[in-house]
Amino acid sequence: MKTPSTWLRSVALAAICAAPIAALSNPALADTITCRAVYDFCVEVDGKYPQDARFFTAPDSRGKHMIDIPSQSVSYLIDMPARKAVSIPRANVRPDGDGVVKVDTSVASNAASYALSIEGPVLRFQTGNAKVRILKVLDRPPVIGEVGMDALIADRIEYREGIKRYTPDKVAMDAIKAWKKPMEIEAYFATWCAHCKMYMPKVLRVLKDAGNPNIKVALVGVPKNFGMEKGPWEGKGLQGIPVIIVKSEGREVTRLGTHEGAVPEVELAGIMSALK
Repeated sequence: MKTPSTWLRSVALAAICAAPIAALSNPALADTITCRAVYDFCVEVDGKYPQDARFFTAPDSRGKHMIDIPSQSVSYLIDMPARKAVSIPRANVRPDGDGVVKVDTSVASNAASYALSIEGPVLRFQTGNAKVRILKVLDRPPVIGEVGMDALIADRIEYREGIKRYTPDKVAMDAIKAWKKPMEIEAYFATWCAHCKMYMPKVLRVLKDAGNPNIKVALVGVPKNFGMEKGPWEGKGLQGIPVIIVKSEGREVTRLGTHEGAVPEVELAGIMSALK
C-alpha cells in the first residue's frame, strides 16, 4: 500500500487540492480555495463513471483533493494526511471558468466523513450508499471492439477535454468538408494507451467538425494483447497504436502519421488533394 506522499507524487501534473479544513471535532474553519480539474484521473461511483464527475487539485496547496459530481448533488474534500473524505455542501462549490471552481472549505463540525484507503494509484472510500474510487483514466476497463464516435466521446472524459482543447487548421478543414468522393477511415486505438489519449482527440475533433457524409468512420478499440487476440484488428498489420487507415474505393491508400506533433487534418487534406 502506498503512503499518502507516494500517491501525491503519482498525480504528477497537479499540486494537491486544498487549504486546511477543520477536524470534525473542532469548530468550522472558513477558507476559499481555487481548484482545477485534472483529466488524467477519473471518478468511479459504484462501478460507473458519471459524465460530469470531476477530480480537482489546487496548485498552491498540498494534502487535499476535491471531487464534484453535480448530477448526484455531492462533493467531497479528500484529506490525504487524515485519510478521510469529507462531504461538503454543493453550495460551497462555485464555477470560476473552464475546469476551475472556487471551493468554500467551511465544513460543519458534524459533516459526514468517510475512511479513505490508498491502494497503489487508486483512492477509495465508501459513503453510506455508494462506493467511490479515483483512478487514472488509463486504468479504466478498456473499450474493446468497434464503438460509435458519440458513444466514445460520451464515455471518456479525457477524450472530451482533448477535443475541446484542439483547434484544427481552418484551410485543411475547409478542404475536408468539401470532399465529394467516398472515403473510409479506420482508426485502431486503445483507451489504455497514453499516446492514443494525446492523438485520438485530434482525429475525433477533425472528423466530428468536418461532418462530411462522404467520409465513413470506423473506430475500433483494441486490447493490450491485441497481437494475440481475435478481433477486427486482425490482418491490419498493427505494429503499434494508434493506427489510422485511409481507404478510397475500398482499398487502403495510406496511413496517417500518428507521431507526437502530427496534424491529422493537414495530412488528410493533403491525401485528398493527391487523390483528386
